[in-house]
Amino acid sequence: CGLASLQPPRLSRRARRAAAPLLREVNVADLPLRPPMAPATLVEHEPEAAAAAAAVGPAVIEEGDDDEEEAGFEEASVVVLDETEDERRARVKAEMDAAVIGDANSKVVMERLKGQEDDDGGLAALLGSFLVFLDPTGTVRRRLWTRADFMHIHAVSGAYFLFLGIPWLVYSHVTNALDTSVPMATSGPFLTSLLVAGLVNALSAVPMSKFNSNKMLDMRDLKANGFTFGGTGLTTMCLYIAWWFSGDYPDFLRPFDIPIFLFWALVCAGTTANWEVMLQQNFQANERRRVKVPEKEMRQKAILYRLASWPNLTQLSFMYSIPFGGAAWLQQCTAQWPMQSTPMYHYGIASAMGYALSMFSETLRDRKLVTLEQDLLVLIVGFTFPMVSVLLDGLTYGSAVTISPPEYWALFGFGHLG
Repeated sequence: CGLASLQPPRLSRRARRAAAPLLREVNVADLPLRPPMAPATLVEHEPEAAAAAAAVGPAVIEEGDDDEEEAGFEEASVVVLDETEDERRARVKAEMDAAVIGDANSKVVMERLKGQEDDDGGLAALLGSFLVFLDPTGTVRRRLWTRADFMHIHAVSGAYFLFLGIPWLVYSHVTNALDTSVPMATSGPFLTSLLVAGLVNALSAVPMSKFNSNKMLDMRDLKANGFTFGGTGLTTMCLYIAWWFSGDYPDFLRPFDIPIFLFWALVCAGTTANWEVMLQQNFQANERRRVKVPEKEMRQKAILYRLASWPNLTQLSFMYSIPFGGAAWLQQCTAQWPMQSTPMYHYGIASAMGYALSMFSETLRDRKLVTLEQDLLVLIVGFTFPMVSVLLDGLTYGSAVTISPPEYWALFGFGHLG
């Protein structure tokens, strides 16, 4: 005991480390010279995205996480200071050409499948060869014809709905103009097949809409929400509108029109909120960057997001007439305007095509096949689809229809039972 008291106390590892001198004497003459500094262009590299999109533009954050690394960016890009418009376009094109779609090492299964081109034979090879015909370089096929689309159901149904549906829409307006004495047929095998193809196309997008998680309908994945609710939800809603005005809508569903309307109202409101949150988080992320995304690109993104969100709420005022006016309201409309079913049906199916077209463009941008400007142009075209179609009906049928909403919406008092 006495011997132990004579020994100096042992220091802990942390104390010994603290006791060591922070700096030691070094002969600076022995150090290598610092390399000379040369003028250079300042760049900043952003990591690859984990949409949408919503969703837009180089070096733009897509999801709403506080951590930019976790949220990911849509494009792997180098934001160059003081670049001209031609230089920017050349840079974007170079980035798109060099982009690698999908991630073989990702934890998200869908991200791995996006990078796996489907090289199977048979019918899949025959259909895939059409993409090679459109793009002999094979880039479109490699980025679109992948194993992410199970049995290519989404691609085939979308091609049927859009590439047969849009020509039919034009054809219907031409035939209506040639003979205005009878209303347009709003039902039949072909039109039913269009509605079914549109529904299959919309629903088959849900399993593919996974960007940050393997969970289906993961509310934290904002880009996935844009595709599932903004794409699948709104397209299906407009197909429902077209079905209701087609004359084939079954009577047993009419008692459920009010809860169906409330469901679509929730989809519209949720989609609008989702896109707005994504937009705000993109602006916040840009403020945290050392090198800012150009203001023009942020403005374009704001236009894209808000065209894809806020106008959806106007659908609710139109749909209000379905549950709260019902069949009696539609009968009163056709009694006053005999051809009114035609613009109503056109509005529903043209809106569905517009949504499907805009989400197809979002997919092309997610696969680095179109630019932000091109995606915005397609969205504007899809946005105007139903309005142009209804306007053409008004010009074709004159006083036999009305395209003034206050005149026929039950929301404004017309058509209420009383």
